[in-house]
This record gives sequence, C-alpha cells and structure tokens, in this order.
Amino acid sequence: MKIESNGEEKITVILSQTDMSDLDITYDEMDYSNIETRRVIWTILDKARKTLGKSVDTDGKLLIEVSPSEDGGCILHFTNSPFADSKNKKRLIMKKEAEPILFCPWDENSFIDCLKIIPKLKDYIKASEPYKYKNSLYIIFRPKLTFTEKILHILCEFGNASISTEREISKIYEYGHSLS
Repeated sequence: MKIESNGEEKITVILSQTDMSDLDITYDEMDYSNIETRRVIWTILDKARKTLGKSVDTDGKLLIEVSPSEDGGCILHFTNSPFADSKNKKRLIMKKEAEPILFCPWDENSFIDCLKIIPKLKDYIKASEPYKYKNSLYIIFRPKLTFTEKILHILCEFGNASISTEREISKIYEYGHSLS
C-alpha cells in the first residue's frame, strides 16, 4: 500500500493486487453501499492517518474516487470538499468512473489535429470515439479518474469540450455514424 499526500485536501492510496487480497476486496466489489467497502475505506483512512501523521477530515464532504490499476489493484483518491453541507455533516461520495467528455472541434482541421494527439493522451484517457452526427464531428472521450480537467484544458485548443452524461451522448451513439 502506497500512501501519498497531495496537499491539504487530497490523499492518494495505491493498492496492489496483494493489498486488495489482504483487505479481502476486489475493484468490482467496491461500492460504498456495501458494508465491506466501508470497512476497507475506514481501514485505509486509519492507515493513512498513521502514515501521514494527519487525519482526513470526514466531518465534511469527502469524495472518494476509485479506479483500477493495470496490476490488478486500484487507486483511491480521497478529497475533502471545502464546502461542508451543514445538513449532511458526514457525507461520503464514491465514484468509480469519470463522466465522459463531449468534444466538438471548430472545423475539420481541428478534428484531424485532435485525432493526432489522442495517442499522446493514453495516460489520461481510457477511450476515445470519433463520430459524425447531424453534419457535425464529435469525439467522445472517456477520461481516467482525476484527469478530466487536464483533458478539458488540452481539448480547448481544438474546439469546444464539456463534461457530459451518458444520457446526453446517447443520441450520438444511437443516431450518429462511428468514424473509427
């Protein structure tokens, strides 16, 4: 288990496949509504407190982002929200997937230029899917957790990009034409 502090508000924990086995949990079983997941989360937070010498403030809103790692383990990001909700003092949110990004280039040249940089983004995205829908070109990006802002920043050089939902992009999937 590797524990890193990324500033005051964020802690990253990297679990190997062995760590996952020792904690008796798999990535697929991680769901905060599951009592075993909560046990694992609190065990990890306790270990982080001992390792870093600081506590994760769970009195406010705590975002827990979980993504699988290539070695069979997983990566957890714990982020304290500075905006505590007075009604819900202890509110934990667990995300396993980042929202998709819908990208619409300014023109065909921007579309082609963006397609050329996609291989350089492999560390930040899980997938990208080019489409044509209603005479417009789009690319649907699936960012890895915590890289959404970085991807949006890169894409702004080529066109308009925004965080989307599965529901919003379903029309492109259903009625658009895949270009891959």
